[in-house]
Amino acid sequence: MLCNRIKQFREYNKLEPAGLAEILDITVELYNEYETGRSFPSIDIIEKLARCYKVTIDEFYGYTPRLTLHTEKQDAFFDENVEEATLKMSDLSWDEAKLILMYRNTSDKDKIVKIISEEADKNLD
Repeated sequence: MLCNRIKQFREYNKLEPAGLAEILDITVELYNEYETGRSFPSIDIIEKLARCYKVTIDEFYGYTPRLTLHTEKQDAFFDENVEEATLKMSDLSWDEAKLILMYRNTSDKDKIVKIISEEADKNLD
């Protein structure tokens, strides 16, 4: 899970492993091990990544604090401009998140929709 989240944040922010390795002051090989799950980053590395992406450390582990707000008092702090689907991004599988990221990062959205539709049609047959 952690390795997938590290990769998702990098791809969403359109960064390359080499650039992040430089920011983190580690080798590209070690960074790639984090993304593949062959090695786990220290809390110091996770903290640096969280600062880089302006997220909480919890979000690397799939926890989104806004999802737990249930009382009226807490709801007052809820950002109404954030779509529910965005808040549930951490609930997606890696394949689902990858499709969304691909869609968001392309200028030819119709092409992505066509590819997804064709794949869905194949799987329904």
